[in-house]
Amino acid sequence: MSGILLSQSAPRTIKIPDGTSIRLSLSEALSSATNEVDDPVRFEVTEDVKVGDTVVFSKGVTAVGHVVEVEPKRRLGRAGKLNFALDHIKGPDGSNVRLRASSTRKGDDKTGTVIVGTVLLSPLFLIMRGKDVSITKGTIVAAYVDGDREITLGYAEAGSASRNSPQPPAAAPTDVKTAEPSTVVVKSEPDGAEITVDGKFVGNTPSTVQLAPGDHVVSIQKSHFKPWQRSITVTSGGIVTLNSILEKN
Repeated sequence: MSGILLSQSAPRTIKIPDGTSIRLSLSEALSSATNEVDDPVRFEVTEDVKVGDTVVFSKGVTAVGHVVEVEPKRRLGRAGKLNFALDHIKGPDGSNVRLRASSTRKGDDKTGTVIVGTVLLSPLFLIMRGKDVSITKGTIVAAYVDGDREITLGYAEAGSASRNSPQPPAAAPTDVKTAEPSTVVVKSEPDGAEITVDGKFVGNTPSTVQLAPGDHVVSIQKSHFKPWQRSITVTSGGIVTLNSILEKN
C-alpha cells in the first residue's frame, strides 16, 4: 500500500485582515422620494480585492446594505434625507463577510455597519431634485472588512500539487452562485437583537442578509427577551421581510 499516491484534497483557507479595503459601486439609484427604511441597497465590487497574491473578492461580487434613514422633501424648502448602512459582502465560500464604512473600528460596534449616504458622500455624487435627495447609480463607496475573517477559497491537491494545478471537481463552494440568492430583511422590536441563520451569526437587527434558495431557520435573540425563531423557505431572487416582536422574559 506504500506505493499508492494519495489524492485526498484539503480545503484552502485564507484570513482576510480587519480593515481590508473594498471599492464598491452602487447598483441602483436611491431617492428620498421613493425609498423607505430597511429597503435593501445593493453594490458591486469594482476591482479585484487581494490578500497577498490571492483574490478574495472578485470584480462584480455583490455587497448589500440597507436604508436606515429617509425623509422626503418637506415644506418651506427643507431638503429630504437619505442614509444607508453597509451590511456584508458575499465571500467565495458563500458566507457573509461583515463590512463597515470607516477604515478603523469605532468603539464596540457589534453590528459592523456604519452609516454612509448623505452624511459622508461627496456632494458631487448627490443630486437635489426639488429638494429630494437622490444618490445616482454607479456612485462609488469605500467599504472595509469588519474584523479578521477566515474564509474558504476552494480545494487544493494535497502533497506536491502546484499552485497552478487545475482545481478538482469537488471544489463545490462556487455552486452557491448557480442560483440567485434571496434578500431577507430582518427586523425586531426592539432593535439590536442578534440574528443567526442556520446556527450562524449574521448580524444585528435591523439587517439585510442574502440567503441561498431553500429552507432556513432564522433565530433572533436579545438579552432579557425570549428567543424568537422561524423556519422559512426562500426562492431564487426573492425578497422577504421578517419582523419579530420580542417578548420580555
